[in-house]
Amino acid sequence: MHVSLAEALEVRGGPLQEEEIWAVLNQSAESLQELFRKVSLADPAAVGFIISPWSLLLLPSGSVSFTDENISNQDLRAFTAPEVLQNQSLSSLSDVEKIYIYSLGMTLYWGADHEVPQSQPIKLGDHLNSILLGMCEDVIYARVSVRTVLDACSAHIRNSNCAPSFSYVKHLVKLVLGNLSGVSYSYNGKYSHIFKIEKSMLVSLPDFPKTRTLLVFLLFWI
Repeated sequence: MHVSLAEALEVRGGPLQEEEIWAVLNQSAESLQELFRKVSLADPAAVGFIISPWSLLLLPSGSVSFTDENISNQDLRAFTAPEVLQNQSLSSLSDVEKIYIYSLGMTLYWGADHEVPQSQPIKLGDHLNSILLGMCEDVIYARVSVRTVLDACSAHIRNSNCAPSFSYVKHLVKLVLGNLSGVSYSYNGKYSHIFKIEKSMLVSLPDFPKTRTLLVFLLFWI
């Protein structure tokens, strides 16, 4: 079971907080690093997705993965690297890596700006903003690498009192799964109470009260 970043922020009705951005950035960069260990060809099609708020998946374990499923109706141009939009040839695996770095940076800027009034600026620390700007450079050779991102995340973790990255991701997942199960939970002393049961989880089931009651019971214990 997983939720997309877009789903989590839709439930919240607000943006990612700074420590959440650092956490999603760290977990995403680790997933990308592992993914590119398995890719031998400098070909975007060898990976086959564009990172976006709808394709970045948050897992209950606190890790992050990516998908290209169920996002065909979304306009992904804002998250697509300029060299892809311009059909430029890519000469190395490093160039391909930076396509996804660009998409990840734009996705996190989207998360930082989600439901923020236009009259209000995005509130990001200088270090985080500098990393995201480096990820979103239009010129590919000026864009930072996955290794640079991971090093920046490690430095932030060492120099702050933040919780482990996976715990922030798990909290974002609970925004949605808690909404489905009716679970109340606490996080860093802040309480969220969610009681709505998502009807979309029930519509495909037979219209038998016992079946639906069992589903709600199981969701409660996830």
